[in-house]
Amino acid sequence: MEKRTDYKTALMIESAIHEAQEENRSPARALAALGVPIEIAMRVLTRPEERRHAVPLPRSPDAQG
Repeated sequence: MEKRTDYKTALMIESAIHEAQEENRSPARALAALGVPIEIAMRVLTRPEERRHAVPLPRSPDAQG
């Protein structure tokens, strides 16, 4: 598999999705606010298994385990 060349964008998208879910907001709206094209937002949100690879979220300082 090819290595992502847009790793920074992938992190931004993952962060926006995670933050929206934590705050009980729409991930689709969060991505739209960042200017993510609708085609990419739809793919990311509806077919995550087609992503090149998942980007692990950083662990929060208060996380246990």
